[in-house]
Amino acid sequence: MSSVVVLCRHGNTFGKGEKVVMVGAKEDLPLTDEGLRQAADVGEALRGVASKIDRIVSGPLQRTRVFADILKESSGTEAPISIDARLTELDYGEWSGLSNEEIVALSGEEALRQWQEHGVRPPHVRFEPSAQSLAQDVTSLLRELENESGVSVVVSSNGRLREFRRLIESNDTIRGDGKVRTGGSCVFVSSDSGWKIVAWNCDPKALEAALQDVK
Repeated sequence: MSSVVVLCRHGNTFGKGEKVVMVGAKEDLPLTDEGLRQAADVGEALRGVASKIDRIVSGPLQRTRVFADILKESSGTEAPISIDARLTELDYGEWSGLSNEEIVALSGEEALRQWQEHGVRPPHVRFEPSAQSLAQDVTSLLRELENESGVSVVVSSNGRLREFRRLIESNDTIRGDGKVRTGGSCVFVSSDSGWKIVAWNCDPKALEAALQDVK
């Protein structure tokens, strides 16, 4: 089979009624009970390809590491988990720890909209790593994953996931909203012409169906 990547966003880190804020590299939050369940549901969706999973790669923050551990157990795969710093969530600088309303008060509604809908960084807030370093990280990881003959599962956070889509689509900005919901998954496959996105922002049922199509 072609190289297949299942790209997952970690599960929920905020409980019902809690203040939701921008969570970056410096906010190492645990998964909620709902986030743990989301990880198990993704694992269940992977059961049909469990024997084909070559590797699971996770970012180092606990919300991604725990998500990867649970989906591995739930899927039944014996694939090893590796921790990769190239999957660390972005540091959002002055936006880190702020709600959407607080970000709008600081930087304006248009700056927040451009980031959320198009992945455009705000001009007066410094995100880390730089856009160039981020692209290099994701490009190098994709090149490694091309050498796998089966399925690779990658667990990261939303800022990194946007970069995967931007690079695969070879576009200056993401077409439409590139956001992936917590616990959501994406599927892309390699071909002679490069990577192709098969599904984006899937719930577990849609993930299972997408994997059936690429077997």
